[in-house]
Amino acid sequence: MVNFKWDQKRALEVAKEDGISIGEARGEARGERNDMMKVALSLLKKGLPVGVITDSTNLSLEEVRKIAKDNGLAF
Repeated sequence: MVNFKWDQKRALEVAKEDGISIGEARGEARGERNDMMKVALSLLKKGLPVGVITDSTNLSLEEVRKIAKDNGLAF
């Protein structure tokens, strides 16, 4: 059994470590989402069916529509 004393300093250290881990995970998720948006744009430019794009990127139909609209592509 591990025996250690919790104090305010240690609690703050653990909270900071947890916060950094959560922030890193959120950053990775945002990066992956941005990557999928770039892939969707590329697929839209190639004229692939929207269903294929939503299935391939896990983006919603509304998100794909917005990407198309924002980049002047017909939908």
